[in-house]
Amino acid sequence: MTEKEKVIVSNKGLVRAEFNFWVGRYMDKFYDGLEQKKLIGNKCSKCGAVFCPPRSVCGKCNENLPLDQNWVDLPETGTLQNYTITHYKVADRRTRTVKDPQLIAMVQIDGTNTAIVNRLLNMTPEEIKIGIKVRVDWSEKTTGAPSDINGFIKV
Repeated sequence: MTEKEKVIVSNKGLVRAEFNFWVGRYMDKFYDGLEQKKLIGNKCSKCGAVFCPPRSVCGKCNENLPLDQNWVDLPETGTLQNYTITHYKVADRRTRTVKDPQLIAMVQIDGTNTAIVNRLLNMTPEEIKIGIKVRVDWSEKTTGAPSDINGFIKV
């Protein structure tokens, strides 16, 4: 084959790529808590901000947060900060659309300065108001994964 002759191969369809990845030491510790049906976060020793999910650097004052210090147990309750309604699946890429719309929320866990994202359960769009109190709805069997939290239900 000469340099001018190039073969281009094109395939249509889905490619299945099974893989595992490590989320890092801070999130690994967070997922260990989820497996025990516990929310944990870390606290900045300089400014006092609490992060859930945890992080290695404070988002307020840029202080490094040591892995072995300042972990705090958090309640299962929080406040709805924002939400959206979508007809698309968030976690499953096999089928993109859903019959009933999903309610995706940003919830600030009580005692923290940040929010986590998950579904709102057992609520209609008409019932949802920014500022309502919600609590974690845990999976029956936990594995130390994001799916350990089914979503949030109204308190």
